[in-house]
Amino acid sequence: MLKFVAPDLAIDLGCSTTRIYLRGEGVVVSEPSLIAVRKCGKRAGEAVAAGEAAHEMKGRVPEGIEVVAPVSGGVITDFESMDTMLRLAGQKKRVFSRLRRPSIVVSVPSDLTKVERRAVVESTMRAGGREVRLVPKVMAAAVGLGLPLRDPAGNFIVDFGHGTTEIAVVAASGIAASYTERSGSADLDAALKTFVRRKCNLLIGDGTAERIKRLLGSANPSDDMCSVEVRGRNLITGKPGAAELNSEDVREALHESVSALVDKVCDTLERTPPELAGDLLQRGITMIGGGSMLEELDVRLAEATGVPVTLAEDPRNIVIRGAGKIANEPYAFERLFV
Repeated sequence: MLKFVAPDLAIDLGCSTTRIYLRGEGVVVSEPSLIAVRKCGKRAGEAVAAGEAAHEMKGRVPEGIEVVAPVSGGVITDFESMDTMLRLAGQKKRVFSRLRRPSIVVSVPSDLTKVERRAVVESTMRAGGREVRLVPKVMAAAVGLGLPLRDPAGNFIVDFGHGTTEIAVVAASGIAASYTERSGSADLDAALKTFVRRKCNLLIGDGTAERIKRLLGSANPSDDMCSVEVRGRNLITGKPGAAELNSEDVREALHESVSALVDKVCDTLERTPPELAGDLLQRGITMIGGGSMLEELDVRLAEATGVPVTLAEDPRNIVIRGAGKIANEPYAFERLFV
């Protein structure tokens, strides 16, 4: 009977953000998927900070402390840090302690191996869960979008996250065609850092690259030419330095990564069964994930595919909202569990 007890929690273990949904209360935790730990000494491995506090320390930590991302490409890469991060995240709202080993739904990339799925289950149980059930992220997203899952017509979803990109056609409560890659919007930040280093001889951090992308990034050329001052370390002098970037510079830096995403979407469309491909002309493509908020990305995809493209409302929280609905009504979504 335990398997049919309604889950108490839903968790979205994102590469950039971990979100926890508590049944009856909604999303109670939304914290960066980061943890700061001691690297040496008698207290090596001890957690110093997690979530937002660890994010603020990134790039500013003293010697002997390291900021770690336990999830990379949708896969747990540091089990001990993952356990600690989940426990600390749960302590913020006491979601584990007050429920006394809750039943949990966790959304995961659809291409995880059995070993990788088992790692997610074991880590979540060590953090305080009693029973853990997994659901593919794209299916949780379909639920969060309110799509008619039992309908045999196809629904095309592009989840452009921080560390993973999932492209899938969902039909009849299943995945008809899909493509998953262990890369995402973090690649845009990396491309921007490389561009600034080559053009301006300036070394910038991840936070600065993300800020520039948010302010000036675009997937298409724009008539509005804006600029921003970028500060970092000059690679020639070794001293603090600054340079100015404009919108065209940033678009050029992101061009290759954006083109690769567009090509992946087109490739998945080509592998979609003809009947479902016909449905997409009417239903279009829905974009979710933080990376999908890049300016003009929906327009660029629509031009390349010839299919209407829509950016979901609140795209970052679609997956956790869907996982929360599944936790509330496990009977209705039983077939979605891995």
